[in-house]
Amino acid sequence: MSPRSLVLPAASLCAGGLAALVYFHDSDLVLLREHLDHPFALGVLACLLMASAAVRLRRMWLRVVIIALAGLGASAALYGGWIALMFASAEEAGFVDGPAPYRIRLQRSMAGLGPDTVMWLSVRRDGGLLSREWELGCFNDDVPDNAFDSVTWTGPRSVEIRVADGRTFPVPLEAASGRPRATVTLNC
Repeated sequence: MSPRSLVLPAASLCAGGLAALVYFHDSDLVLLREHLDHPFALGVLACLLMASAAVRLRRMWLRVVIIALAGLGASAALYGGWIALMFASAEEAGFVDGPAPYRIRLQRSMAGLGPDTVMWLSVRRDGGLLSREWELGCFNDDVPDNAFDSVTWTGPRSVEIRVADGRTFPVPLEAASGRPRATVTLNC
């Protein structure tokens, strides 16, 4: 086999490995989270590259088997991506600026098929390509008292989250990294 004939199978293995890595390992880097966190799309790419590589095979039965398996894999990845997009998509609800370089990101999503919404909070430390983001809290409004109300910075390394019934949850941040020492979840 020539080195040129190994390019597509190697690219397929790399795309499949990257899809598995992104699916099973959650990264703190914002660059990876926002731009490479598409495991289903990477899975479809891996299947398409493998089918393209199989077109050049000499044995007809092997070519048919690999293309059929790649088609099934791509269909499963597309269906899984569609389901994940339907149930896990979140929209931006804004940012709360804190002491530089920190800010809190607010995201809103639907809770399953019902009318409830879930508010996701995360702390972001801006640093260009090395910006990091950590989960801060999750609040589901199916119980009206547990609905997210507000978040405020109470100091350079502390945040306070308030829910609809007036309860507050103070969350300290690590001094060196800015990572929350605890997370707050209500009905998530």
